[in-house]
Amino acid sequence: MYELSELLVDVLGVTELGAEFPHRVTYHPTCHGLRMLGLGDKPLRLLRSVAGIRLVELDAAEQCCGFGGTFALKNPDVSTAMLADKARHVLDTDAEVLAAADNSCLAHIAGGLTRMRTGVRAMHYAEILATTGGTR
Repeated sequence: MYELSELLVDVLGVTELGAEFPHRVTYHPTCHGLRMLGLGDKPLRLLRSVAGIRLVELDAAEQCCGFGGTFALKNPDVSTAMLADKARHVLDTDAEVLAAADNSCLAHIAGGLTRMRTGVRAMHYAEILATTGGTR
Protein backbone atom coordinates (compact mmCIF):
# COMPACT_ATOMS: atom_id res chain seq x y z
CA MET A 1 0.00 0.00 0.00
CA TYR A 2 1.27 3.47 -0.88
CA GLU A 3 0.33 6.97 0.10
CA LEU A 4 -0.76 8.87 -3.03
CA SER A 5 2.42 10.92 -3.44
CA GLU A 6 4.56 7.77 -3.03
CA LEU A 7 2.55 5.99 -5.70
CA LEU A 8 2.68 8.89 -8.12
CA VAL A 9 6.29 10.02 -7.61
CA ASP A 10 8.16 6.86 -6.60
CA VAL A 11 6.23 4.06 -8.30
CA LEU A 12 4.77 5.70 -11.42
CA GLY A 13 7.34 8.47 -11.86
CA VAL A 14 4.60 11.09 -12.25
CA THR A 15 5.02 14.63 -10.99
CA GLU A 16 2.71 16.49 -13.41
CA LEU A 17 -1.02 15.77 -13.49
CA GLY A 18 -2.31 18.68 -15.54
CA ALA A 19 -3.98 20.32 -12.56
CA GLU A 20 -4.81 24.00 -12.47
CA PHE A 21 -5.52 25.80 -9.19
CA PRO A 22 -5.08 29.60 -9.30
CA HIS A 23 -5.00 30.16 -5.56
CA ARG A 24 -2.52 31.05 -2.83
CA VAL A 25 -1.82 27.78 -0.97
CA THR A 26 0.29 26.77 2.00
CA TYR A 27 1.14 23.18 2.89
CA HIS A 28 1.21 21.51 6.30
CA PRO A 29 3.43 18.39 6.25
CA THR A 30 1.70 16.11 8.71
CA CYS A 31 3.46 14.28 11.52
CA HIS A 32 2.32 10.91 10.19
CA GLY A 33 3.46 11.71 6.66
CA LEU A 34 6.82 13.05 7.77
CA ARG A 35 7.73 10.76 10.64
CA MET A 36 5.92 7.50 9.97
CA LEU A 37 5.63 7.38 6.18
CA GLY A 38 8.74 9.39 5.31
CA LEU A 39 7.00 11.29 2.51
CA GLY A 40 9.52 14.11 2.54
CA ASP A 41 8.70 16.69 -0.10
CA LYS A 42 6.74 14.40 -2.46
CA PRO A 43 3.36 16.13 -1.87
CA LEU A 44 5.04 19.52 -2.32
CA ARG A 45 6.71 18.39 -5.54
CA LEU A 46 3.29 17.48 -6.89
CA LEU A 47 1.75 20.76 -5.74
CA ARG A 48 4.58 22.76 -7.33
CA SER A 49 3.60 21.33 -10.72
CA VAL A 50 0.04 22.69 -10.50
CA ALA A 51 -0.61 25.50 -12.97
CA GLY A 52 -1.52 28.83 -11.41
CA ILE A 53 -0.85 27.80 -7.84
CA ARG A 54 0.96 30.29 -5.64
CA LEU A 55 2.57 28.00 -3.09
CA VAL A 56 3.80 29.86 0.00
CA GLU A 57 6.04 28.43 2.69
CA LEU A 58 4.49 27.79 6.09
CA ASP A 59 6.68 28.89 9.02
CA ALA A 60 7.30 26.09 11.52
CA ALA A 61 5.67 23.76 9.01
CA GLU A 62 6.98 20.60 10.64
CA GLN A 63 5.47 21.43 14.02
CA CYS A 64 2.51 19.25 14.94
CA CYS A 65 -1.00 20.72 14.63
CA GLY A 66 -1.97 19.19 17.97
CA PHE A 67 -4.42 16.52 16.85
CA GLY A 68 -2.43 13.27 16.92
CA GLY A 69 -5.21 10.70 17.27
CA THR A 70 -6.19 10.56 20.94
CA PHE A 71 -3.65 13.25 21.89
CA ALA A 72 -6.24 15.99 21.40
CA LEU A 73 -8.68 14.15 23.67
CA LYS A 74 -6.19 13.35 26.40
CA ASN A 75 -4.43 16.74 26.31
CA PRO A 76 -7.05 19.27 25.18
CA ASP A 77 -5.26 22.36 26.53
CA VAL A 78 -1.96 21.47 24.88
CA SER A 79 -3.75 20.48 21.68
CA THR A 80 -5.61 23.80 21.59
CA ALA A 81 -2.37 25.74 22.11
CA MET A 82 -0.63 23.79 19.33
CA LEU A 83 -3.58 24.43 17.02
CA ALA A 84 -3.45 28.15 17.81
CA ASP A 85 0.24 28.23 16.86
CA LYS A 86 -0.44 26.37 13.61
CA ALA A 87 -3.38 28.64 12.75
CA ARG A 88 -1.27 31.75 13.39
CA HIS A 89 1.41 30.46 11.02
CA VAL A 90 -1.22 29.66 8.38
CA LEU A 91 -2.70 33.15 8.67
CA ASP A 92 0.77 34.71 8.40
CA THR A 93 1.04 33.25 4.87
CA ASP A 94 -2.09 35.06 3.62
CA ALA A 95 -3.02 31.75 1.98
CA GLU A 96 -6.52 31.12 0.72
CA VAL A 97 -6.07 27.38 1.16
CA LEU A 98 -4.23 25.14 3.60
CA ALA A 99 -3.31 21.79 2.04
CA ALA A 100 -2.18 18.64 3.83
CA ALA A 101 -1.97 14.89 3.28
CA ASP A 102 -3.85 13.78 6.39
CA ASN A 103 -7.58 14.18 6.89
CA SER A 104 -7.38 14.24 10.69
CA CYS A 105 -4.96 17.18 10.61
CA LEU A 106 -7.13 18.87 8.01
CA ALA A 107 -10.25 18.44 10.16
CA HIS A 108 -8.47 19.76 13.24
CA ILE A 109 -6.89 22.77 11.55
CA ALA A 110 -10.01 23.51 9.47
CA GLY A 111 -12.09 23.48 12.64
CA GLY A 112 -9.80 26.02 14.25
CA LEU A 113 -9.67 28.25 11.18
CA THR A 114 -13.46 28.08 10.81
CA ARG A 115 -14.08 28.94 14.46
CA MET A 116 -11.77 31.92 13.98
CA ARG A 117 -13.77 32.91 10.87
CA THR A 118 -10.59 33.26 8.81
CA GLY A 119 -12.03 32.29 5.43
CA VAL A 120 -9.07 29.94 4.83
CA ARG A 121 -10.18 26.62 3.33
CA ALA A 122 -8.52 23.33 4.20
CA MET A 123 -8.11 20.79 1.40
CA HIS A 124 -6.41 17.47 0.95
CA TYR A 125 -3.63 17.99 -1.58
CA ALA A 126 -5.24 15.30 -3.78
CA GLU A 127 -8.26 17.60 -4.22
CA ILE A 128 -5.96 20.27 -5.63
CA LEU A 129 -4.22 17.78 -7.91
CA ALA A 130 -7.63 16.74 -9.26
CA THR A 131 -8.73 20.31 -10.03
CA THR A 132 -8.72 21.90 -13.46
CA GLY A 133 -9.70 25.46 -14.21
CA GLY A 134 -9.60 26.48 -10.54
CA THR A 135 -13.31 25.78 -10.16
CA ARG A 136 -13.19 24.30 -6.67
